[in-house]
Amino acid sequence: MKIKFLKTIFLLALGSSMVTSCVGDDDYVIPTVFTYAFNEGFETAPTGSGANEVAIALDGWVNFNATSTRLWHARSFSNNIYAEFSSFFSATGSNDEAWLITPAIDLTTTTGEALSFVTKTRFANGNPLTVFIATDYDGTTAGIATATWMPLSFVSPSANDVFVSSGAIDISSINSDNVRIAFKYTGSRAGVTTTLQLDNVKISKN
Repeated sequence: MKIKFLKTIFLLALGSSMVTSCVGDDDYVIPTVFTYAFNEGFETAPTGSGANEVAIALDGWVNFNATSTRLWHARSFSNNIYAEFSSFFSATGSNDEAWLITPAIDLTTTTGEALSFVTKTRFANGNPLTVFIATDYDGTTAGIATATWMPLSFVSPSANDVFVSSGAIDISSINSDNVRIAFKYTGSRAGVTTTLQLDNVKISKN
């Protein structure tokens, strides 16, 4: 009986060690879960195709071209919707200063905020995108010229046809209920005509 008892204990110990040895440290790592003060993936924006461009008109967003008539529009590829602009399709002799501006975002009750987004280029012949943040923009097209736009540094695509993350852009020093993020495409039919795609505009928070 004693031998059978010791054999049973040995087998249980062996089985336990085999189970635990198959579990690595990474199996206990809990993935980071982000919460967002703002999150827009353009998934509800109606899309166009080919020469048919459907301008982005999401609630609270401002879509305006200060020097021409073409606007940021929504496109879909592989079941993903994104914002797009390219001066290649603008009229000959025209210049584009196309702004796409978020609704007002309240960051007065949050901390540790970081902005991120993804961009993709196609047929790139220059970098057309600049990104800004402001707290005094009034939401009108006329107000774009008078607002205090602070430029933000971000990671741009270095090759075509791959969405690239901007990186986490620290905006935690901003404390306002009227935070606006602006994406400005600058190009012309005779100059920079890069197709620029924008998606997943997010502000994470603690």
